[in-house]
Amino acid sequence: MKSMVRNLRFLTLMFVIIVGSGVTTSSAPAPDLPDPACVSTCAGLLYQCLLNHEKNNDQACLGVYRHCLAQCGKH
Repeated sequence: MKSMVRNLRFLTLMFVIIVGSGVTTSSAPAPDLPDPACVSTCAGLLYQCLLNHEKNNDQACLGVYRHCLAQCGKH
């Protein structure tokens, strides 16, 4: 009898885990992914900025890259 109760608990727990994981993933909203072409363009801008500016100006180039990515998310 103890083994039957133990098995029933185990099966109930497995059922809750399986059903619960399916509900949480299907009810989550899909993330807004930026357009890969836009991200590629931003990466090109970053590399161009890094090549054309002095080595100590990396933060400005990163700012340009972040701004470009933010614009990708808006479209």
